[in-house]
Formats: sequence, structure tokens, C-alpha cells
Amino acid sequence: MKKLNFFLASILLTTTLMANESFNSEISHFGGGVLLGGALTVVGDYYCPEDRALFGFGVSSVGFAVEELIMTAKHGRFLGNLLDVAAHTAGSALGAMISDKYLLMPVVTQSEANGNYVGVYARIPF
Repeated sequence: MKKLNFFLASILLTTTLMANESFNSEISHFGGGVLLGGALTVVGDYYCPEDRALFGFGVSSVGFAVEELIMTAKHGRFLGNLLDVAAHTAGSALGAMISDKYLLMPVVTQSEANGNYVGVYARIPF
């Protein structure tokens, strides 16, 4: 019961908060982008493993940009929302890269020109 009360109180408090163009606001958008980009990269590993980082970055960035366009249409403040999108997009790129390179297993890629390979591909012409 205490957890439910705490959850409901936190929901009510978050509705009264408002972001601005301060460093703390933008770093929170950056952090959210890192988490969302990384999480969507893990989801992308299930659906399209060869392009999982692009999936995580793209879905996170485009989804947030659409949400900010809706906020701009409702409330204005185009430059502030553009700054939010830039911070989130940079965070999404970092989160997708970290998840792809360091958290998930290497990808087996099949190519007619290069054959099959796992992980690192090095080609040295002589």
C-alpha cells in the first residue's frame, strides 16, 4: 500500500513540473535518449539484428522528434523544443552505439560478395 501511495504521489507531482532550457533539462533529455536508444537497440536485435543500432537510434530519435513537433504545435517555443530534440538525438546515438558494440553479442552477417563473417571484418588488399 505504501508503494502504491508513493507511486500515485509521484505521478501527481510530475504533472506540475515544467522543463526549461537549462543544463539540467538538456542533460535529462540526453540521459533519456541514452536509455531509450539503448533499449530500442536491444529490441532491434530481435527484429533486424544486422541494423539493430540504426533501428534503436532511428526509432528513438524520430519518435521523440514527432512528440516535440506536437508540443511545438500546441505550445510554441520552437527553439527550446529543437534543443530538446538535439540533446535526445545525441543521447540516442550514444545509447545505440554502446548497446550495439558493448552489450549485445556480435552479429553473423551473410553477404554474397564477402561471404559469412562474425564480429570484426578486416580486409587488406595486396
